[in-house]
Amino acid sequence: MPKKLKYFIKNYGCQMNKNDSEIVCGLLEAKGAEQTSDINSANIIIANTCSVRDTAERKAKGFINDLGKLKKRKNQIIIGVIGCMAERMGEDIFKKYNFVDFVLGPNKEAEIEKVISFFEDKSGNYQKILCLGDSPHFKNSFVAKRQPSVNAWITIMEGCDNFCSYCIVPYLRGREKSRPIDEIIKEIDMLDKDIFKEITLLGQNVNSYKYGLSNLFIEAAKIEGIKRIRFMTSHPKDISDEIIHSVKTIDKVCEFFHLPMQSGDDEILKAMNRGYDSSYYKDLVKKIRDKIPSAAIGSDFIVGFPGETEKQFENTLKAIEEIEFDSANTFAYNTRPGTKAANLPNQLPRDLISRRLQQLIEVVEKVTMKKNSKLVGSVQEVLVEDNGIGRTRTNKIVKFKDEAAKYKRGDIVFVKVESAKSWVLQGKLND
Repeated sequence: MPKKLKYFIKNYGCQMNKNDSEIVCGLLEAKGAEQTSDINSANIIIANTCSVRDTAERKAKGFINDLGKLKKRKNQIIIGVIGCMAERMGEDIFKKYNFVDFVLGPNKEAEIEKVISFFEDKSGNYQKILCLGDSPHFKNSFVAKRQPSVNAWITIMEGCDNFCSYCIVPYLRGREKSRPIDEIIKEIDMLDKDIFKEITLLGQNVNSYKYGLSNLFIEAAKIEGIKRIRFMTSHPKDISDEIIHSVKTIDKVCEFFHLPMQSGDDEILKAMNRGYDSSYYKDLVKKIRDKIPSAAIGSDFIVGFPGETEKQFENTLKAIEEIEFDSANTFAYNTRPGTKAANLPNQLPRDLISRRLQQLIEVVEKVTMKKNSKLVGSVQEVLVEDNGIGRTRTNKIVKFKDEAAKYKRGDIVFVKVESAKSWVLQGKLND
């Protein structure tokens, strides 16, 4: 093996992918590899891809095309494609990008160790590696090389059993698998508490965690050095009274619920196979706010679902204004191959979807501005993430003046909010 085996990894997609990249980095470094930010000095280059969003997939394909040009100049480098797009395209990646050396699905990170054998093989006869499919075993996240941050992503489960008609996740990441509580607690215990002060319990649908999300909250809250516990993503139909009660009563658990509504129209929700209607969702939000008045509600919305009428789109806008979300991610519908929605009639034109997306963004910004403005004059508990910036318990970004640089990452400070924008609060330290 070369003395200086260096790798470069480019990540696309969601928080699950970011955590997967950390695991890959850890596996490579356990074999003696060194991460580099200079792609031209790398021996191994990896694209960790996404297929859930069309935009992320297109960006990944553009990056892979560029790698082909690089390999023409440096034919000894090893190029890999991993993640959800790798699972979706499989062997076709080798056909489309013949310079790619290995393709690993999102459940096969451990196979990265075989890549190292490329360099250990003195013959130079490198064999391409293809490893796809679901796995009955949970990935080894203990080896993760975590990025510098106050927050550590802790994957507690993977996969999804809901099969929303527009979503490709169950086909790529498989059915739901949950990690045992003791294994998760062991991973949290291993964190450097001088660096990591907050954890996010991560999964496609953490509310259906097999061993009880509330039970996990209780055990995680016992760990000294961890100041905050977050969780995402939650499916609205699986939020239980027990989970709400746990968020209310366990001090370390943050009062932020990320509950993707996706649409405010009942017919569209049914076509999406979401398992609830708008009345159920509104009642759920009311229940949370009644029990936890300080709670913040975030959401996701998709516009342009097949057959969506102007009236149905307006129902979504009305729902956003009525519920008054604290934050919302907005997406244009994109056809994902293999999903039920891909075969539905009345696929909408892109220009119409783009127009609706812009309207959606404007309404979300108006609503979040209204919510944040109510916080002007209040004092917020903020976990410092970097110089003069941090986050409230309710997941709101706060910028504050700290001229003396008295506070460092991981400190808890109190900030008096002086002004607000749609996505950020600004204020001064309330010493």
